[in-house]
Amino acid sequence: MVAKTDGHVDVWYWLTEDLSEIAMAQARDLLSPAERARCDRFHFRCDTRDFAAAHALLRSTLTWHEGLPPSSWVFQADSQGKPFLAAGQSAIEFNLAHTTGLVACALTKVGIVGVDVESLDRAVNAEEVANHYFSGPEVLALQESTGVERQRRFIELWTLKEAYLKAIGAGLSNPLSDFGFDLRGTSGLDFNAPPGTASTDWQFALLAPSERHRMAVAVRSDRPVKFKVRRWPCGAAAPEATAVRTSSQA
Repeated sequence: MVAKTDGHVDVWYWLTEDLSEIAMAQARDLLSPAERARCDRFHFRCDTRDFAAAHALLRSTLTWHEGLPPSSWVFQADSQGKPFLAAGQSAIEFNLAHTTGLVACALTKVGIVGVDVESLDRAVNAEEVANHYFSGPEVLALQESTGVERQRRFIELWTLKEAYLKAIGAGLSNPLSDFGFDLRGTSGLDFNAPPGTASTDWQFALLAPSERHRMAVAVRSDRPVKFKVRRWPCGAAAPEATAVRTSSQA
């Protein structure tokens, strides 16, 4: 029996490594004065590019879904720094992420949502970080893999963890070892929830927007959701992100 789907999450991503100066300027023009000021404080072109692209992507996709002009969206932040739309605009929940060469956002009316993106070639001591921040089963899974596979699995687990923390509006000061993910076989994904949280209240997707990147999405929903993934700009001549793993409920 197929479980009833309760809604969907729209996931948009933009590969930015080949972004032209004109496209960067157009992205910057969509930002608010405060966002432009933050953008202009970056020292490196890639950081300026990805900040402008990420915030322009969020404004543009909100407009794509809701119709208001991109420059009209007003954002606020909660006590943990998680941004949300000011009252009277839309019931959409959203989250934003960027890494070098890739920006992404997730939008939904299902429940709170988080998204994270990482590069598979990120320079990190996977074993040392995992020993400090991963759950026991996650550490064991890493120890059972080697080389490129170990690095890929580390990035996939880290990205899932970040997406969940961003969804609940918590930072890395929260104990990351209290929850974890089991990457079963070639496509399985199970959430081992922290104390006081039901794993069935959450849905996850792990995606590959390029050969070099991973993207994870977390949404609070006690029913399966559909993840609709699109590349920005609309109609870009390239394959959409492929689903590496998604959580499932019977």
